Amino acid sequence: MALTLNDIKPIGLCITTQELFDTKRFLYNYCDGLIIRGKDDQLVSELTVFKRDLNTFRTQLKFLNGYKAIITNNIDKILGIANSRYSKDEPRMVEQLVMNGKDIIKKTLRANSFEEILAMENEFKSKVTLPMYELFIKSLKKSNINVI
Repeated sequence: MALTLNDIKPIGLCITTQELFDTKRFLYNYCDGLIIRGKDDQLVSELTVFKRDLNTFRTQLKFLNGYKAIITNNIDKILGIANSRYSKDEPRMVEQLVMNGKDIIKKTLRANSFEEILAMENEFKSKVTLPMYELFIKSLKKSNINVI
């Protein structure tokens, strides 16, 4: 049996969401991958203004609610996938994962700064990403899919 993109979706969501909890890297490295280093002066100019707003305390708060919305939506998707795929075989583990995920969603929604979100990075990793990875691996083993 082959491993599909749909199979690895929960792991991808966990990794992506975990990256979002690293708010320092997001704020300081926004679009530094290629765009700002590129030759498109108009795009670089627009993104530089956007990045400046993103890193200015006075305007930073307008971005925070959207950021929190993305994180909570991703966690909701992760919990939904875990519940639908793994609850039959690992009900206790999924129940704990869902409780932990809901707790992190509550904390995220109550966060008043990017720093408060950053403080939850390790908690997300230990209470959501790693258990989801464990559920994923157990599922692969049960399906006789070998992954290196």
